[in-house]
Amino acid sequence: MLTYEQALKRILAAIPAPRIAVVRLSESLGLVLARPMRARCDLPPFDNSAVDGYAIRSQDVPEMTNGHVSHATLHVVGKSEAGRPFRTPVRAGEAVRILTGAQVPQGADAVVMQEHVVRRRRQLIVQRRPTPGQNIRRRGEDLRQGTRILNAGTWLRPQEIGLLAALGVAKVPVYPRPTVAILTTGDELQPLGRRLKSGHIYESNGPLLRALVQQIGAQTIDLGMGRDTLASLTRKIRRGFACDLLVISGGVSVGDKDLVRHAAARCGVRQLFWRVNIKPGMPLFVGKHRRTLVFGLPGNPVSVYVTFEEFVKPALYRLMGRGWQDSYTEPAFLTEDLQVSRTRRTHFIRVRCSQHNQLVAEPLEGQGSHRLRSLVEADGWIRMNAEQGPWSAGTQVLVKPGSA
Repeated sequence: MLTYEQALKRILAAIPAPRIAVVRLSESLGLVLARPMRARCDLPPFDNSAVDGYAIRSQDVPEMTNGHVSHATLHVVGKSEAGRPFRTPVRAGEAVRILTGAQVPQGADAVVMQEHVVRRRRQLIVQRRPTPGQNIRRRGEDLRQGTRILNAGTWLRPQEIGLLAALGVAKVPVYPRPTVAILTTGDELQPLGRRLKSGHIYESNGPLLRALVQQIGAQTIDLGMGRDTLASLTRKIRRGFACDLLVISGGVSVGDKDLVRHAAARCGVRQLFWRVNIKPGMPLFVGKHRRTLVFGLPGNPVSVYVTFEEFVKPALYRLMGRGWQDSYTEPAFLTEDLQVSRTRRTHFIRVRCSQHNQLVAEPLEGQGSHRLRSLVEADGWIRMNAEQGPWSAGTQVLVKPGSA
């Protein structure tokens, strides 16, 4: 049986190189750049005003003499607005009304704030001499054309999208969103919205998995519910080969109706491994069909959650060009003794975290793999090696905050 580390390494090694696609900038949020980006133009693309005021030649306003402020009276010859520049050069003794963001007309080398002038119709009295360049945003002062602005591997957030839009970029090369087919199995499953039949349970793994996939930013394809027959399972599994990943919940253990591995083999899936020395989630099955990675997750909801977070999510991150880093990084101290069974090497424990001068982790009651409520109550997880105990109160552990 593989260890947790061995299983994760084998999965990551089986992931094909991510494809590159060119998508509209409006569709790129949450994706990763596949190539570096350079500025296509200067930013700002022209000298523009930082304030509402008047564009003038600073030399037309005399300097202060003998401690007295000198005034200058200029003639207002026009107006420059955002998108409507004043196109005639400013000459000696002239001023141009200018609004924030508008292009500074040729000949002017400063903008005087409107609070520092007195205007009488077309006459402008400047009460304070500006310095050259005052209140002007220079062309290219943010970015020069040709400057590298984003590296390959950059995760596109709203701020990156805003910068690219300001530079006129309409399309970007990215690693596209992977497609994930989701199949749940079990004769006992019943769709939501119907009255529950005796001996049945509502199908919850499908909605859980779809939400987990969508939270990452990948696309989901719903294959529905497969019955516990080879015919039903093989038919639905083959449909999943059109996607990058096929995620199946249930039917991977050793019961009479655990037929997923047999159905996958019949469909040509090559098994990478079956069973991992972890709790919960031991019966995990992983295989591959051409480019499609196939995950057979255990049926209990906590096992589904853990095996998705620990094995499926890293695979999706690799396909999206985001890489993968272990997120059990937050140091905390156990609030009580914790006993873990040595029948499994690696345990994933739900905890409630709180801050008491230092972060502490309180293991939740009810760690069973069927206990959905504890998924909601947990605000952190710890990964524990049973061979490294004892785990007594005060022992430092590493917590994965938030979701598992």
